[in-house]
Amino acid sequence: MRYLTLCSLLLSVLSGSAQITIGPNDMPSAGDTMRYRSTNAGSVNLTLTGADVTWDFSTLNVGAAGADTAVTVASTPLAYQFFFNNVFLYPDHAANFALKGVGFGFQAFSFDDVYDFYKKSAVGYRNVGFGANLNGLPTSVRRVPVDYIYRFPMEFGNMDTSFSSFNVTVPTIGYYKQDQTRFNTVDGWGTLILPGNIFEVLRVRSVLQQRDSIYVDQFGFGFATNRPQTVEYKWLAQGMDVPVLIVTTVAGQPTTARFFYDPEPITTGIQDPSATAGLLVWPNPANEKIHVQLPSTTGGHLIIRDPSGRIVEQLGPFAPGTQQDVPVSELSEGVYFIALSDGTGAGFRFVVQH
Repeated sequence: MRYLTLCSLLLSVLSGSAQITIGPNDMPSAGDTMRYRSTNAGSVNLTLTGADVTWDFSTLNVGAAGADTAVTVASTPLAYQFFFNNVFLYPDHAANFALKGVGFGFQAFSFDDVYDFYKKSAVGYRNVGFGANLNGLPTSVRRVPVDYIYRFPMEFGNMDTSFSSFNVTVPTIGYYKQDQTRFNTVDGWGTLILPGNIFEVLRVRSVLQQRDSIYVDQFGFGFATNRPQTVEYKWLAQGMDVPVLIVTTVAGQPTTARFFYDPEPITTGIQDPSATAGLLVWPNPANEKIHVQLPSTTGGHLIIRDPSGRIVEQLGPFAPGTQQDVPVSELSEGVYFIALSDGTGAGFRFVVQH
């Protein structure tokens, strides 16, 4: 994953952010591990949104750590792969990866050891179904139709609706079905400041309406019930695989917040050359320009990236051991990363303040 970090005390407001677009390359792939922190969501202002917004959530409590790892479909239990590892018979459900899910139950039905299966492409990111031990019996369950979590390309102002459904039958027990409608609105874009990081983001508001239906063989009747409405508020950044912040509300009440947290302090002043394998950068913070001293043994292009990992400047090539003056007056205020294009040695984080 491409990301840059900062000490949140250095900046309180960023200006000059730009809209981003989210696509399939910003979703997980098998082998990716997504680390996060959890905290109470009561302090998050969910009403603040719109165009070019700065969400300053730098005071969020850094709570318990957790991680999700995307695994290959082939590594999940064989019984779970029936629909999700067969591109010939079930092409709409052939998944790219799986994530360990949360067990759930309803009346006489209990789902344990859950794996959710996902498919991504140029048109969207979908939950195609799950595998689980259903009352102790390994089973594979398709969503028909599938749940479009996002449709691509995703940009500010987009709105879409996705209906999905799954059903299972357990002999001598009965029948269970869940219908779900997802209403997505990309209702904001701007800069998100977290306790240890900053990102350019899109915000997506997902409203989930779910209805459970059950038929019990023993009693010879069935019934249906609506679940409390769930709303997910998700801030997505390019290259981060999962939302860098997600807040979930149930029946209008915030429950939990999960956010990306990987602080790495920014050194101000003149960097010690030994800390960057010879790359020396000053002043920091900078206004008009930075001075860059290349190591005596290495030359090449200098690459500057913005907080989303995109290249904003490519300069050179420069000879080893030379000092270069790099203009930064045209860059928006914020945190940037400069490194040699050959990838040798560490790069350097610097702050632009006008």
